[in-house]
Amino acid sequence: MMRSHYLRRLIFLAGIALPLPALAQQEQASEKKTTTEMNVDMPDETVETDVVEKGQFQLESAFLYNRFKEKPNAKIGQLLLRYGVTKRVELRLLAEDGQERDRYMEETVQSNYPLALGAKVVLLKDHEWLPDITLASLVKLPFTSRSKDQSAYWSPVFLLAFQNKLSEKWKLEYNAGIQQEVYSADWVWLANGSLHYKIVDPLEAFVEYYAQYKAGELPQHNVGGGFAYQLGNQVEFYVSGGSTVNYDEYNYFFSGGIAFRTH
Repeated sequence: MMRSHYLRRLIFLAGIALPLPALAQQEQASEKKTTTEMNVDMPDETVETDVVEKGQFQLESAFLYNRFKEKPNAKIGQLLLRYGVTKRVELRLLAEDGQERDRYMEETVQSNYPLALGAKVVLLKDHEWLPDITLASLVKLPFTSRSKDQSAYWSPVFLLAFQNKLSEKWKLEYNAGIQQEVYSADWVWLANGSLHYKIVDPLEAFVEYYAQYKAGELPQHNVGGGFAYQLGNQVEFYVSGGSTVNYDEYNYFFSGGIAFRTH
């Protein structure tokens, strides 16, 4: 009788325990299925084609150290707030400030604006053979300038962003556009390109080229690269770096940051 009692208990416990691995696998599969890529713009200099989802906020932040050929060097805090207005439109607020801000703005290609407002509009997505295409724009808000001369310019930028998904692991992004210099009336042409590789599902690496072309001056060529790691569905960490390759106004930078998004 005692053996029969224990046997029934073992059968009962086994009936509970055996389905647990299957349930755990189903839960993991469900988590994987609901995790979506964050498509953070901050790590590289190439603007992505994707926008954040409608009604969603995404905050991207970073600290950047920029070393010049001759000191002093720049230490810059960066913030990018993105909000999805519709399925194809997002609004953007960008801020960059810190030590040697104005030199960083005037002498590097990786700089943007002290404070700027802009938007991204998806023009084409998931076409059978054409790349994804998005129009991105920003305009500097002059009241953040530190002098009357700086405040005279709104310095807009207009970029066409393209993306080709080459495989499940590889994607190619590239931009072309025009920008008024941040503190002058001069205009420059911009060209960016980055190749991304997904090492494992949450970890991605990229290499890139970004440049600025101005009439009467030598082009400012730069190369860089970095890594991004997505933790769960709402947080991403990233590091990046880059350097000029035409050493006339030599500079290089290192950057690291974190991004958050709402549900």
